[in-house]
Amino acid sequence: MRYRSGDSDHGRVGHRPRGGAAEGVGTSRRAGRTADTSGDACATRLTESLEDAVLALDAQPTGFEDAVRKTEHVEELRRILGILLDVLADWEMLADREARGP
Repeated sequence: MRYRSGDSDHGRVGHRPRGGAAEGVGTSRRAGRTADTSGDACATRLTESLEDAVLALDAQPTGFEDAVRKTEHVEELRRILGILLDVLADWEMLADREARGP
């Protein structure tokens, strides 16, 4: 099973630009902005780690199809997705608030 990147700028399956957020598309989006903070680095590590983990599923010669505890794994993934959705909602709220300004 192939997992498509949610980044419509690339349209490539399973690859992010070389150098991560420090190079490539990320640089052009940040042109003229202040330097990244430790918060930017933390957010980048999180999103890149998540992407790497999902893409690693595709690289396995045998995947979920061979798991014997499928139901448990589905429930655990659902739990983690719930946490990720909460994080996304928080990040969106903070980004919207910053975009509107004081």
